[in-house]
Amino acid sequence: MSILGITCMRNDGAYAPEWIAHHLAAGFDRMLVFSHDNTDATGEVLDALAADPRVRHVSFSPKGKKSVQWQALKLAQDHDWLQDADWAMFFDCDEFLCLPKGGTVRDLIAELEAEQGAFDALALPWRLYGSNGQERRGEGLTPERFTRAAPMDLHFPMGHLFKTLHRPSAFRALGVHRPRAKKSKPARWLGPEGAELPQGFVAQDGAISLYGIGQGTRKAWLNHYSLRSTEEFVAKRARGLPNHMEREIGLTYWTERNWNSQDAPEILPMLPASRAELACLPDTSREVAECLAAQARLYNDAMGDIDTLRLHFRLGLLTGSTPPTREQGRAFILAQVETLQKDKL
Repeated sequence: MSILGITCMRNDGAYAPEWIAHHLAAGFDRMLVFSHDNTDATGEVLDALAADPRVRHVSFSPKGKKSVQWQALKLAQDHDWLQDADWAMFFDCDEFLCLPKGGTVRDLIAELEAEQGAFDALALPWRLYGSNGQERRGEGLTPERFTRAAPMDLHFPMGHLFKTLHRPSAFRALGVHRPRAKKSKPARWLGPEGAELPQGFVAQDGAISLYGIGQGTRKAWLNHYSLRSTEEFVAKRARGLPNHMEREIGLTYWTERNWNSQDAPEILPMLPASRAELACLPDTSREVAECLAAQARLYNDAMGDIDTLRLHFRLGLLTGSTPPTREQGRAFILAQVETLQKDKL
């Protein structure tokens, strides 16, 4: 069984080794990384890692009006590693697979097939991790630096967005959150609890949140570290999002992701295997140091801007977002629906 991890990076070299090592340790046997427009040593980090036969780096220059992420997906669609893969997942380097019962992706697939029979796709939702009040970048792997997160039943739809582990042969094409369905044959989807997902969800390629669908015990999910420390967040803001350049990274972005309400250490038992795998990968310490230095320069330059300086101070006041109750979450969604309907009249 071949399980392929696919991602797209820009100036993410400081995080690439730990992310790749974690997922090789978790049972992905190949990691295909596309990168573009790097202004630090990310390309050199990825080229060095690609000396390992399980890692492939493809550098490309975006062209045309399609988003960079979709251009990377098109390149991945045509790549021979995808053609050879039994399972694949497209996800980002701030999303870490969490297997709370241990084992590997193969073990997870085998367990689900034993319980539910053959299936084609597994929706793996985000669990949003906050900054935990950390102002500066610290030592250690990302999952050990940030261990507080949103509750599993967060009543906020974005907190239930997901990425998809799937059989490429069962779908027409890759997608950002979920692969594109074949019109001729519906795929069989499972949710993170291992239960079959409803046909209404399966039939909509645009359904990318699991909010309101199942609340059982999850067998797996993605720890989403979209903020990290305040320093790293400010550097991320200065860089801009790799794939959504027009989206502002500010107070709203921070508030919707800075959840620190629960201690969430479930991924920590996976880290010894991640470290062992990291030690087996080619040495990228020099290239990573260059990426870290570039990130520090970006942060220092950004802090010379008065608006960023003010934002940094305000972020420090927002040490954590308060999870809404079920009633508050539902009222918020209904109010938005009603407002949008009025705007259409």
